[in-house]
Amino acid sequence: MPLVPLPVTSSPATFFDRLTAAASRRGLVLLVLVLATFGVYAPAFSGTLIWDDAYLVGENPFFRSPVFGLEVFRHYLFFDSFSTYYRPVQNWSYILDYWLWRGLPLGYHLTNATLHAGAAGLLYLLLRRLLPTLLGKDARTPLIAALVALVWVVHPIHNAAVAYISGRADSLAAFFALLAWLLVLRAGECAALWKKAGLRGLAAAAMLLALCSKEIALIWLALGVGHLWWKGQAGVRGKLLTTAAVLIVLGLYAVLHSLPAPRTPMENGPPEPFAARTLLMLRALGDYTGLMFFPATLHMERTVTDPIATQSAALWRAHPRGEWLSILGLLTLVAGTILCRSRATGRELRWAGAAWFVLAFLPISNLFPLNAEVAEHWIYLASIGFILFGAGAMLALPARAQRWALAATFLFVAGLGARTTVRSGDWVDAETFYRRTLAAGGISPRVVLTLAGLYGQRGEWVAQENLLRRLLERHPDFAPAKIQLGVCLARQQRAPEAADVLTVPPAEAAETARRFPRTWPAALQLAQLRAAAGDPQTARAIAREASERFPETWNVVRFESELIAKDEGAAAAVSAVEKYALQNWWHLEARLELARLYTRAGAAEQAIAAYRFARRLDLYDSRPDAGIAQVELARNRPDAALAAQAAAIARNPDLPAPYLELGRMLQQLGRPDDSAAAVRKAQQLAAQAM
Repeated sequence: MPLVPLPVTSSPATFFDRLTAAASRRGLVLLVLVLATFGVYAPAFSGTLIWDDAYLVGENPFFRSPVFGLEVFRHYLFFDSFSTYYRPVQNWSYILDYWLWRGLPLGYHLTNATLHAGAAGLLYLLLRRLLPTLLGKDARTPLIAALVALVWVVHPIHNAAVAYISGRADSLAAFFALLAWLLVLRAGECAALWKKAGLRGLAAAAMLLALCSKEIALIWLALGVGHLWWKGQAGVRGKLLTTAAVLIVLGLYAVLHSLPAPRTPMENGPPEPFAARTLLMLRALGDYTGLMFFPATLHMERTVTDPIATQSAALWRAHPRGEWLSILGLLTLVAGTILCRSRATGRELRWAGAAWFVLAFLPISNLFPLNAEVAEHWIYLASIGFILFGAGAMLALPARAQRWALAATFLFVAGLGARTTVRSGDWVDAETFYRRTLAAGGISPRVVLTLAGLYGQRGEWVAQENLLRRLLERHPDFAPAKIQLGVCLARQQRAPEAADVLTVPPAEAAETARRFPRTWPAALQLAQLRAAAGDPQTARAIAREASERFPETWNVVRFESELIAKDEGAAAAVSAVEKYALQNWWHLEARLELARLYTRAGAAEQAIAAYRFARRLDLYDSRPDAGIAQVELARNRPDAALAAQAAAIARNPDLPAPYLELGRMLQQLGRPDDSAAAVRKAQQLAAQAM
């Protein structure tokens, strides 16, 4: 890797001397890092919600109000999933974004860029403190720190952590972990006990926030403790106290992590033999090394194996990528070992960079079970060690070669920045993202399935069907594709075909639900088909069985309640929705539906209470106030109704619908002029939105 420069001489100031002096100016370097981040990621700022964004800042019930500040600690990040990602701080960040930006995607993208730039700035400040312990009194350490941070902040391999709204967990963990590390170092410099204790308390809080941002913070913690005992300036007593504080933080994290209900992870079959896992490790190392030096093919859903290549010797020779990656991974190990053994200048920095990389790489190396083989955002932390190692390698060069290495570093940074800018454009909209992912080689069932889902959202049923059928030809047992195909056929009014696809024996349905998340749409669609065919009893039986199998899935519970309300009246449907709403107090849609059922059943006071409770669950949703307005109007309380509708408008003044509803109310109350004014306002807002 490029990096690091020339010795400073006593001759008149050269360009390199001035550069070293500039790198010592903290404010200037931090400004450069911020400008570089926002410059290279600018194309992503106009991006819409993509992939998991649709859930995390769309369907996710836990980001729309500060009342969920503690509730997020009782749930995994994804509600309807097998995953056990425990990231409450990520939800905290979405709560803050929603409060600031009202769900505008631009705001989420700006937060992602700010977190990444902030992490880079803290990395620079940390390296300013750590590098002297590795290089001694070398005047070049500020320049090394600045260049390491600059290469890291513009590297395109981090797109999935920065341009992707859902990827911010890595930068959140890095930001708080780096802050904690700096606070610990600062505490060690304080003489006053109260300052020392206060800074260490803040460091513990920051580290706990890092752990609750993403599990990789455990590696950040190990890095900090490792440096403390290897090169830390504190005495043995200070090291022991810091280590004890770390254990307390880990204990608190373990308690918090135990709060969510147990979840059975998706089964991926028996683990691979150790030899196969070692080969995968080498391939993953080769893939990451290639991306660090030449990030040409960047895409989600990466893989380092090709099942086709194992079918015959001819196909193996025609698909040699996996073997080339193994060779590159092996060469990386050999080169790293040789350079670490070398006694040339920068040896301790090379050792530190190698240790940093290895410690961060091991959890993602495939030596341990993973839900994928490689992923670009996984290298977020390990890449710092890779770049530090490169800096140590540059220091081993002769002085003249170091001059050329510095020039190459700036060219490399420029190339990385340009590649990041191009890659950021992939995140502009969902279709661009999926098409470019497929074109770059990211052909996985999940990517194809999600693109098919996009076609379905747009009503392009033929395109969706063709894509799903091609996917099932290659992966006939991929149940999510079968379910989506069944729904697609139903949307095309091809009920018999849809029923054939969606109907499976109970044992097979249970096995599918065990192996794949979100299989409930099959039962829901099948029940809807039976209801549409005039067979409500069968539809209710299917819905009842589905609600027992998926008791936490609101869509299933809602449909069953709709069938009950149609057959027996709203009062009969209240109990099912009421039970769900009480068990899941945070679910906005359940509360709104409960309020509507109370209204239809004539229970006005209970309806208003349900609407008021729903109001707390979303800072900006106008539906609870609008619902109260309708109930008050029906009770012949016009002043209360108009006040509630005004509150609905105040919550979301840019939406035309509340103004239209106000216009209808005013017309009903015999105020035509005021009604016309409200309708005109709605028309103006609708025109502005086009």
